Amino acid sequence: MQDEIVFTAKYKDWMVVKKLLIEEKTTPQEVAAALASVEATISRKSYEYTGINREAIDAIAEKLAAGKRKSFASLSEALSSLKPTALKAELLAACPTPKHLPIAENYLVKSLLDKLGFQTNLDLETLSGTFPEIKVPKPRGNFWKKKS
Repeated sequence: MQDEIVFTAKYKDWMVVKKLLIEEKTTPQEVAAALASVEATISRKSYEYTGINREAIDAIAEKLAAGKRKSFASLSEALSSLKPTALKAELLAACPTPKHLPIAENYLVKSLLDKLGFQTNLDLETLSGTFPEIKVPKPRGNFWKKKS
């Protein structure tokens, strides 16, 4: 049996297939890139299917991160500016039920870190910056061709 990474998912109208056939020349960095791609897909979709209002939570994170650059000082400042009672009320408004609050809190932290420039998932951009030899496979189709 040949080594491979295969991730397939289908739920209602959403479907994804990610594959990497691992050959002798396949590097650990290419495996990391394939796994990072799967993780990004899973993370994005898992929040989507929880029912929380991600747009509302992203708006809260955007407000907290506004005008701040990537630095731990900015992160500390953003976290220090939180008003727990008001924040809880805003997050509850983004939840279908109060039981969803922990999910909303988790998503807020992820969104805030992302908006401040701290990647919460290993992404292809970070990997290819660290390992320029990684060849990121382009999706099939004519995405980069001019349409006439």
